[in-house]
Amino acid sequence: MIRLKPMLVVWSASALVVVLYYGVLRQHVFHMEDTHAEVHVAVAFLVVTMVGLVAAFIIRVVTAIMGRPAPAAALSFRVALLTGTLLMLMVVLSQVTAYTPQVAGVRPVSELRSVEVNGRTEWLSIRGQDRTKPVLLFLSGGPGGSHLATARHYFASLESDYVVVVWEQPGAAKSFGAIAPEDLTLDTYLADGEAITAHLRGEFDQDRIYLMGESWGSALGLMMARQHPEYYRAFVGTGQMVDFLETERIDYQMALDDARRIGDEQLADRLAAQGPPPYTSGVALKTYAYLSPLYGTMARTGQLNDAPFSTMDGFFGVEYGLLDKINFFWGLLRTFDAFYGKLYSVNLRDVAAEQQVPIHIFHGRYDFNAPSSLVEDYYEKLRAPRKTLVYFEHSGHNPWQTENDLFISRVRAAFGEA
Repeated sequence: MIRLKPMLVVWSASALVVVLYYGVLRQHVFHMEDTHAEVHVAVAFLVVTMVGLVAAFIIRVVTAIMGRPAPAAALSFRVALLTGTLLMLMVVLSQVTAYTPQVAGVRPVSELRSVEVNGRTEWLSIRGQDRTKPVLLFLSGGPGGSHLATARHYFASLESDYVVVVWEQPGAAKSFGAIAPEDLTLDTYLADGEAITAHLRGEFDQDRIYLMGESWGSALGLMMARQHPEYYRAFVGTGQMVDFLETERIDYQMALDDARRIGDEQLADRLAAQGPPPYTSGVALKTYAYLSPLYGTMARTGQLNDAPFSTMDGFFGVEYGLLDKINFFWGLLRTFDAFYGKLYSVNLRDVAAEQQVPIHIFHGRYDFNAPSSLVEDYYEKLRAPRKTLVYFEHSGHNPWQTENDLFISRVRAAFGEA
């Protein structure tokens, strides 16, 4: 039987290693940019803890029935206690030491910052080689999606000319606890977006900033620009959403038709039984049921470039603590489920077609998620000082990832005109 004192020695040594790793080594010595190893260790600790507790309980019950002592139960419990407390220590330290990797430059800024926004705590990633350069605020898709690490990867080349800020919207990953998903409204996002913009304008002493959004963020960005054109120099939207309910109906029918075309009767039957949107419950799972096959439809065109760094790669970014990583998935599920149905009534052709800032839409030729027919209809109705619609010939919903070099050059050109 392992005695208590040796166990304490093992725990203390292990805890010291954990503290040194999070406090010093991973950021300042190893300069880590992902957390694959940490996640694997955390999962291992969780498995050992759960197995140890279950084993201790079973052994205790069996030995009690047999009327025998249970030293093995005590050993299992102590091992579970050791790994469980180390796991809790990892969770706490991963949260308080999360960071964004350093940026080199003349007046660099690389900061993961929490800000108070209308009584809520939300997060920003702020990165640039020169903090005096123009600010570019990026709005992630979702709602409930997070692109802190993904945007860092794909927008690294923009950091030489812009201070690139990624807003972790309420209900997403690090900002998941900002508000209960059920309490989110469109006004919440618009008010918080305005407050975030005001914070950045004040922090960097700039009257106007650049704005860019993808998917849901593209719709939010157009509404923000429409509401306060005096705050923004220009807007770039990609994976541009226009009419949410019509988009979902088109996507649903496309997925159903494609399932029947390729002979996937199981998927076709499942979608037919589910029925078309709008949905009043189970919005997330029902929406993913037809959106997920659409990515296969896009891939079967044979025209798409692969994204070398995916959203799931971003999940392992050092910007997220272990609890944030859990909330990364909760945002995609719970926030989307609670809020997306509230967007069914939003049609940007009605509420954001009159703009006072330059509007640039960069769209994937094979974006079946955000139908091109709606984008082109919106573009035709759009009134703005300057507007462009550019198609990326080897992209679906995410040209900022699949044709990154071309996308970045287009962004520079568009913002350079503003």
